[in-house]
Amino acid sequence: SARNYTVCYSAEHHCPVWVAAPRHAMYEGSAKRTDAYTQDPSIPSSIQYNKKDADSGCNNGHMLGSAERTSSTATNKQVFYFSNIAPQRMNTFNTGGGGWNNLEDWVDGQVCSDTLYVVIGAYFDKYTDRRGNTDSPAKISFGGRSDVSRPTMFYYILMRTKSGKTGKPLSQCSASEIKCAAFVRSHNTPTGIKVSEKDLMSVSDLEKITGFSYFPNVPQAPKDSYNASDWGL
Repeated sequence: SARNYTVCYSAEHHCPVWVAAPRHAMYEGSAKRTDAYTQDPSIPSSIQYNKKDADSGCNNGHMLGSAERTSSTATNKQVFYFSNIAPQRMNTFNTGGGGWNNLEDWVDGQVCSDTLYVVIGAYFDKYTDRRGNTDSPAKISFGGRSDVSRPTMFYYILMRTKSGKTGKPLSQCSASEIKCAAFVRSHNTPTGIKVSEKDLMSVSDLEKITGFSYFPNVPQAPKDSYNASDWGL
């Protein structure tokens, strides 16, 4: 057995707020995409979507992607729980070359032999990113509900060893061996935008925006700063 993912789900927004998960080759195998959309049995059904049907110009946006969990059919089925699904704009954000898909593809390249730890999150207040893309809060029809909050911003937080091959758990690594950063994009990010330093902010700065504390089990993580060069940017 292995951890799949951990979710923080909002009864107010009827949407995941963040999903935290490890990324490693052990989670990738030959299992097929199940498309087994269903409610998460660990969360009250009354606050979840009740249909897999997307609406309001949005797709079913996986926080943790199906392709990232193919080690077994059971593991893949869990990423189709509604607790892992957020509405994402289908024409610009969750589409080939879209604002989110380009970031997802880039994150795939950060998986290493040491585990990559990710937090994939959504934000719901008005937000403007460093490129000047702004989005405002809205309630939409989605997943069989008429009261779903459409996120205004999505983010990835990444943490791993710099070398990617220390063979040590992060708890045994010094701050100088660890890199972590937040990659943030407005939900209004257009297609074709490549990942760059403009997507970056420190984890601490994102914590100030969202009100959450990330990676509490790694107190030595360098959350107050980041180096774009550590990420090849």
